Amino acid sequence: MRLAKGTEKIFLLLSSLFAIFCVCMVIFWYVFNIYWQFVLLAIILICYIFVLWTFRNPKREIIEDSNNILAPADGKITKLIEIKEGISCVIRMSPFDVHMNRSPIDGVVTKIEFKKGAHWPVYFTNYTKKNQRNTIEIYNEAEDIKAVITQISGIFARRTIAYVKEGDTVKQGEIIGTIHFGSITSLDIISTKKFKTTQESKMLAKAGITIIAKQG
Repeated sequence: MRLAKGTEKIFLLLSSLFAIFCVCMVIFWYVFNIYWQFVLLAIILICYIFVLWTFRNPKREIIEDSNNILAPADGKITKLIEIKEGISCVIRMSPFDVHMNRSPIDGVVTKIEFKKGAHWPVYFTNYTKKNQRNTIEIYNEAEDIKAVITQISGIFARRTIAYVKEGDTVKQGEIIGTIHFGSITSLDIISTKKFKTTQESKMLAKAGITIIAKQG
């Protein structure tokens, strides 16, 4: 299983600690002949698998098309509307979703802005406006399309991370960042071209795969 960038050393450490803990539990059982520690071991194993699953980075076949806008995150679409400037989309990511953010368009990263904030649960939309966030702006000059991707932390998500920096050229569907555990990713498309949404609220999206809007 591929892991999110920057987490390989963390999981190597966790795996080593888990192996040491298993050995200690077996020794403890052999010496004292009791079994309660295996319940603790099972709980730790479940937590370890959950964290491993959360930071997975599955390989995806991206179909690039400048007429399409791709979803920037996995999760449930809670908002997808056409606005005067383009489209506005919000995707709520559960702790079980893949937490890799992908670029919805080809372009150049023109701005990255991090803002400190709170960590309200993502279900309280009014309060999440105060949450920590990281904004990544990508501009496609040839198509005159600007994508504003905002990574918003949740109650468990303590880090919003951009893998790209200002001046980087990114491809449509390329991984641009990650958010640890459940959170929200919002996307604003600003363009002189007209886009029509192709999905509805409450539908599930996959980053780099689901087409949320088309030129039309």
